[in-house]
Amino acid sequence: MMTWLCGLTAFLAVWLWLPPDVLQRIGVVGSSSSGVRSSGAWLSRVPSWAHPVPGAMESKKRWQIGGLGALVAVIYGWSLSPVVLVIAPILAVAGWILLGRFEPSRVRQRRLELLHSLPEALDLVTACLRAGQPLSNAIQTVSTAMGPPIRDQFDAVTNAMSVGMSQEQAWRILATDPVMGGIARDISRSTTWGTAMTDVLTHHSGELRTRSKLERLGAAKAVGVKGVIPLGVCYLPAFILLGVVPVIVAGLGSLGW
Repeated sequence: MMTWLCGLTAFLAVWLWLPPDVLQRIGVVGSSSSGVRSSGAWLSRVPSWAHPVPGAMESKKRWQIGGLGALVAVIYGWSLSPVVLVIAPILAVAGWILLGRFEPSRVRQRRLELLHSLPEALDLVTACLRAGQPLSNAIQTVSTAMGPPIRDQFDAVTNAMSVGMSQEQAWRILATDPVMGGIARDISRSTTWGTAMTDVLTHHSGELRTRSKLERLGAAKAVGVKGVIPLGVCYLPAFILLGVVPVIVAGLGSLGW
């Protein structure tokens, strides 16, 4: 049994170590053009609560860490019960999901910066449109004035239009962004259907201001919760030494100890 287990783990290690393009060349896995479902296709079958957050660790690394955890569980748990062979795959999948739900600090910081600065950028774009500028010129003007992270988002759209994409296609590039996604989809539809662009931008600007206020309020409330542990670590030893230890010593002294 251990021979089969060692062989299986060795195969999984090689599978996870080889990059996808090598696996495609040797015919182990197919490419998306060969009719085999891509990762986005099978990910659509996964429940929404298990989807990785934007900017999360790439899927292959999450499988490697989850598989390593499962292997460690098998090695140390085999002597206790063979049931660990059933639990190990569950641990690997759980590790893949949990690591995908973790948002790196740099991604969170970038998302919050974009969320806080985007309402002002949309107001400036609206002002440019009302002054008679076309949308593409308004985006370039605001991108230059605001700087990153607004510039990073708007430049992706303007660069796409500069290589021949229509405005609808260019804005679809940002359709999956956690902050810009809703705005990009509405602007794309507006350029196709001819609805008032200023109304769309004003609506999203108000919504983003509300989201920004809620994010700031949540961060302010979290400070009190995060401060409980440091305060407890600082005050608990002093409370024990000044309040509990004297009582115990006095009680032991009264007993003649």
